[in-house]
Amino acid sequence: MKKNEIEVYLLGAGRPAQGYKPTALKSIALNTRAMDWQLHSFESVTSVENITFLGGYGIDKVIEKYTFLKYQVIPNWQQGSVLHTFLSAQFTGRELLASYSDTVFHQESITELLKLDADIVFAIDTCWKNRFESRSETDIKIAETMIVDEQQVEFTGLIYFSAAVVKVLSTLSSAEVGRSFIDLINYLSKQGYTVASYDVTGHWAEFNSFQDIAHFMLGTKSETLARLAPLLKHSTIGTQVSFTSLAWQQDYQKILRKIKARFTDCRLVIRSSSIDEDNWYSSNAGGFTSILDVDGNDENKVSKAVDDVITSFGQKQTGEDQILVQELLSEVQAAGVVFTCDLESGAPYYRFNFDDKTQSTESVTAGTHSDLRTVLLNRSSPEKIINIAPELEPVLVAIQELEQLLGFDKLDIEFAIAKTGQVHIFQVRPITINHDDIGVDEELVAAQLNNAALQFIKQQKPSPFVYGNKTILANMPDWNPAEIIGTRPKPLAFSLYRHLITNDIWAQQRAEFGYRDVNPAPLLVALCGQPYIDCRASINSFIPAAVSEATAQRLANAYLAILADNPNFHDKIEFDVLFTTWTPDFNKKAQIRLLSYGVSQQDINSLGVALKKITYQALTRLTDDTASIALLNKRRELIETSELTVIDKIYSLLEDCKRFGTLAFSHAARANFVAMSLLKGFVDSGLLTDLRREQFLKSFTTVAGNFSRDKSSYAKGKFSLQELISKYGHLRPGTYDVTTQAYWEDPARYLNSVNDSICHQLQAFEFSDDEISSFTKVLAELGPNLSAQQLVNYLVESTQAREFVKFEFTRNLSRALDYCLHFGHEEGLSRDELAFLTFNDIKQVKLNVIGLADIKSLIKMRKQSHSITCAIELPSFIQKDIDIFCFERFASQPNFVTASRVEGHTQRLNKHQNIKLKDKIVLIPQADPGFDWLFSHGIAGLITQYGGANSHMAIRAAEIGLPAAIGVGEKLYEEIAVMQQVELDCGNQIIRCIV
Repeated sequence: MKKNEIEVYLLGAGRPAQGYKPTALKSIALNTRAMDWQLHSFESVTSVENITFLGGYGIDKVIEKYTFLKYQVIPNWQQGSVLHTFLSAQFTGRELLASYSDTVFHQESITELLKLDADIVFAIDTCWKNRFESRSETDIKIAETMIVDEQQVEFTGLIYFSAAVVKVLSTLSSAEVGRSFIDLINYLSKQGYTVASYDVTGHWAEFNSFQDIAHFMLGTKSETLARLAPLLKHSTIGTQVSFTSLAWQQDYQKILRKIKARFTDCRLVIRSSSIDEDNWYSSNAGGFTSILDVDGNDENKVSKAVDDVITSFGQKQTGEDQILVQELLSEVQAAGVVFTCDLESGAPYYRFNFDDKTQSTESVTAGTHSDLRTVLLNRSSPEKIINIAPELEPVLVAIQELEQLLGFDKLDIEFAIAKTGQVHIFQVRPITINHDDIGVDEELVAAQLNNAALQFIKQQKPSPFVYGNKTILANMPDWNPAEIIGTRPKPLAFSLYRHLITNDIWAQQRAEFGYRDVNPAPLLVALCGQPYIDCRASINSFIPAAVSEATAQRLANAYLAILADNPNFHDKIEFDVLFTTWTPDFNKKAQIRLLSYGVSQQDINSLGVALKKITYQALTRLTDDTASIALLNKRRELIETSELTVIDKIYSLLEDCKRFGTLAFSHAARANFVAMSLLKGFVDSGLLTDLRREQFLKSFTTVAGNFSRDKSSYAKGKFSLQELISKYGHLRPGTYDVTTQAYWEDPARYLNSVNDSICHQLQAFEFSDDEISSFTKVLAELGPNLSAQQLVNYLVESTQAREFVKFEFTRNLSRALDYCLHFGHEEGLSRDELAFLTFNDIKQVKLNVIGLADIKSLIKMRKQSHSITCAIELPSFIQKDIDIFCFERFASQPNFVTASRVEGHTQRLNKHQNIKLKDKIVLIPQADPGFDWLFSHGIAGLITQYGGANSHMAIRAAEIGLPAAIGVGEKLYEEIAVMQQVELDCGNQIIRCIV
């Protein structure tokens, strides 16, 4: 047979079981599609001009991508069978190979199949049951099996027909033969044609099974390393001796001699290479023993290490499990693990997790070291690794070589960099999570990132009303969107947050308070659908209006430079970067912080005078600033009892929330920050101890404390459930998120649980005469006519007001979300679909500008866009466009609450699972007040990914004396989440793994 003589027919007419595109266009790896793999597998036996695609569903898309192939459109493909598709082809009379479009074979298998001498040769798999060890019963039932030589085998869909048979095929129809190739084989066999089978013994794959694709590539750990070792140019795989546990049992002395001969005077690593570990069906990483630093000259120690590894295989071992022996690598620069895609979504990112401190080769995999580094790199821009972590460049080159050799890019690779700079590969295994349902489009991800980089560059140009030579974007400063709406909010939550607060209310409040008016500069921007604070706008909004323009400009650039030099301050910007209130130690701190950044002593003096005025006025204006909240409540009742349409009620409630609620809350939050800053300043100046500060904060209650007491009263029969719902039912975990239930929707979960331990009696507290005297002296510096008692009242009232005003304005917001659900019910929109609306949509519907059809179209479009948003990894802190493509995650310094220490098992809550939480240390993503219900479940401690020192949950934890770490950051949060049991020592500011 000559290469150009045989024709190939690919059967791709049907609609795939999953996805929206033909199977031939399914993305597999390395920017390749299923069709690319198939064309590669047939290139050894024919040329592309001899390949015909038999199509139906989505054939136009296939033609667009592969213009060089031949095509035949199959009539009535929707109703037809596989055999109908095949027999509908226009055959030329030449010999041919036919294959399903959702399978792939090694070139050698196709070549060997064609060597068999028969009219019909078809590929079978006698190992087919092994492919289904971790597959569903449904998959097993639909497997296309047949009996060959009295053995049940699976038909793979690959079949050869001689020229003589092809002439007959054009005369047949599926109506007379059947529905499948097996029916055709049986039919032609009865007609006297010779038939033969070729066993691929598991060496093939179906594109609807990720496990199959992975298994198509490699084998066990030792097999993989052995296959790769002679091929690598940019890394090295150490010499190995591998053997099965059965071989060890049969002649361990022979294996010991082999080990000794191969490794002379070496320290060894003896690893497991079980068939159940690191295979292509499940990772089972760490499930078996590996022993490092074994003396290769001591046969007893080597023998014991091997026995220990074999023992770890357990009682189910068959003797086929392998043991792998290699020389121990010492003197390393760094060692770690790289994932070549995102674990959760399969998104196109390299994720390096490595240790460059201890010289250990297993600190990452064993979790024995906490000071690890994490670098993320988008696959579309590999060259940018040099800007963020140049030491990883040789590792990246080595990883890319492995991907090219394997033709596969979903890998988990253990590596080390020797002191010599040589990259060593210890392990290559597949990432076994199936990402088919997510289907991330790498081209769209790359396009979004490029657009974000351009947007960031444009953002560097300041508006006329703000100073600063550049801007920085971060997701935790100021109104910290990562804490309140999350890093990937859906459109409704995002738009409501913008409309109610970050479009203009934030700037209006600060201008009224005495800071610079930066309107109309926006505070919140979006990159790839993810929210970021424009730090330059935020910084300018905190510079007092009373300072000169020249001083304001120097302050803005100094603050930006401090933040740029200390990215870890991005979630503590008001404490560690800016000066927004006056405290007794202001001048000393300002000199230390600002003089080296181009700010003069005269600027500091001017700033101090201006901040004194703002702080002085803050102590007397709280009541007026929050008075509108009473009007908000009255207007809400009128709106709800009116005959307005549902959409009009939504719009009115939200507009009132903005006019009378969020502005008052902004003032209350600012007042509380002033109060907390003064308290902290008293402690820092030695006027008050931290213990006394804590005792003071526990001496009065807030809304959250009242909530606990009311629930306790309800449990004792002194408060009805309806009263509880009426008062607290509007709260919801995820204040802006329509997909989360309000408390009233599930009172059994949120309102019924009571933990008496948090319903403590308030402790009487009075400041001492010395403390009052110190306060009086401080107040004398601020201005006239302020008494120490006024200050104490302010400290209490501002803290209470912050919680109370938020509690009240969220009534409007929550009720508006309830009405959104009513609207969705009327229009046939689910809760999740409603989350993809925006405030502007609501306004447009109210004005009759758009209708239901428009809404559904917008929802569909935004869902697709949000799926890309969820796949994109961006840093918390962006100060150059390169950061959008490659960045290192840094650990935030948590805000510890109380000085207590607690140990407990961890429980991570992403949603609102019905899990027993008593005595657990609970991890939640946001310090949102909607999680107040946790406090009634007897939790031992609280850890949040996002949140500041002055966030609701920090205040709430302090009030009830609950040990908490607020805002630990993404990196540390993920590390804690995999710990089974932790110690939370707030006094010593320690979070450490116990188990």
